[in-house]
Amino acid sequence: MLALHCDLISEYIAFQRGQVGQYDKETIEKLFKYLHPFKMSRIQKEHIGLSDEIASALAGNGVIKIRNFIDENDLIKNTKLKIMLTKDSDDGTYPYPYINILNDEVDVSFTATYKSEEDRVKAKEHIRALLLDASEISIYDKYLSANNSSWNSNKQVLCDILPMKVMDINIYCDINWTSNRQNDLESYCSDWIINKESWDTNMHDRYIETDKVIILLSSGFINLPLTDKSKDFTYIVKIK
Repeated sequence: MLALHCDLISEYIAFQRGQVGQYDKETIEKLFKYLHPFKMSRIQKEHIGLSDEIASALAGNGVIKIRNFIDENDLIKNTKLKIMLTKDSDDGTYPYPYINILNDEVDVSFTATYKSEEDRVKAKEHIRALLLDASEISIYDKYLSANNSSWNSNKQVLCDILPMKVMDINIYCDINWTSNRQNDLESYCSDWIINKESWDTNMHDRYIETDKVIILLSSGFINLPLTDKSKDFTYIVKIK
């Protein structure tokens, strides 16, 4: 659970009641990206003029919990995520614990985690589906071609997940990339245009980026397939 600023609660309730003109479409779209069940203080209830009848109806479905809190800080402290969603700045900034739903660095992602012995077929299928409608793909992994063994494994992952169509595939890796690596991929799919890009030494995360999504890989491509030496594996999908 989290907390919502009064303005967002008012717009959410107006949307729920179909009161067109009393909520902003963009705000509601952004709000639903973040929305969890949320807590509301009785002070907020009074501030937005919410009747006891409507408050009871909203609280009855479990989406909203209305409780007694001393102030806004007390409300936020009693949420699991310790944040409040807002669209209004404080002197032009959004200091913690406020998250600006219209433009802030905190985002919502889809995440799945697999323990070392758990099969990752579903993860691979999901990532493959996410890449199908990409117009360009960039691969970031410092160790993608570190040695022949890791390259053979990573090459197979790439062949399994990349769409078989004409497209640019930009490779960002740091170790042992050769023309043979490029030929391996282009031989598998002659439609692929493989571009080896310069490695930025400040890069650390391993991820796939398209024009639509960013997919972060916690332990690299080599741990996407399940092998005897697989480590825990988490992938995070962020929509652009």
